[in-house]
Amino acid sequence: MQTAESAVRIIEAIDSPNVRLHLDVKAMSSEQVSYGELIRNYAPWLVHFHANDPNLQGPGFGAVDFTPIFTALDEVRYAGWVSVEVFDYAPGPERLARESIAYMRRIEAELG
Repeated sequence: MQTAESAVRIIEAIDSPNVRLHLDVKAMSSEQVSYGELIRNYAPWLVHFHANDPNLQGPGFGAVDFTPIFTALDEVRYAGWVSVEVFDYAPGPERLARESIAYMRRIEAELG
């Protein structure tokens, strides 16, 4: 599965409430549409969300603006987990966790 669309085709073919969609910002960065559009289009299948950056670090450590992402999650009333997934721990795990959480909380506060 290389796209959210291909994942949803498989989800629909399997037709089980236990097979659902997990979106990931790093993976979504290779898609041809915006993060927000992907979230809105595939919200009915979405059950888990990874907040990360194509630079392999956490949210707020790269160029991705998470405001439109969190706006879309809010618009679709996403109520599942948003977890930080990191592959490059060079800044240190404590700093990655602390600053990623602070960045996401700042956006959440701005959105109300």
